[in-house]
Amino acid sequence: MATEFSFSFNAEQLKEGPKRLDRDLERAMYATVRFHDAGAEAWMKHNAPWKDRTTNARNGLFAKGVKISKKVYALILAHSVTYGIYLELGTRYMRKRPIIVPALHLYGPKVMRTFNKILDRL
Repeated sequence: MATEFSFSFNAEQLKEGPKRLDRDLERAMYATVRFHDAGAEAWMKHNAPWKDRTTNARNGLFAKGVKISKKVYALILAHSVTYGIYLELGTRYMRKRPIIVPALHLYGPKVMRTFNKILDRL
C-alpha cells in the first residue's frame, strides 16, 4: 500500500519569514533596553552612596535605552552634573563614591538574561 505525500510552499512567504523575524528581534531588543532603563535609573537614584547637599547629583543620574545601529543596542547610564566623574572616580581630596559601575554590574546581566529569553523563544 503506497502512501501519498505532497508538499507545496509559497516562495514569497518563505522569503518574508527571515525579514519579519529580523524586524521582530530588533523591536524586542529595543524594548528590552527601554524596559530596563527605568529600573536602572531608579536603582541608581535610590542607592547613590553620597550625602546630598543640593540633590543635583542624585536627580541628575539617568539611564536610557538606545538603538545605536541596526544590530547594536545600549543601556546608557550616566551623570548629568559636571562633577559626576569626581563622584565616580574620587579625587586627591575626596574618596570615590561610584554608582554607575555598580549599576552596570547589576543591570548588565539582567538585560542579557532578557535577551537570552527572547532568543530562546525564537
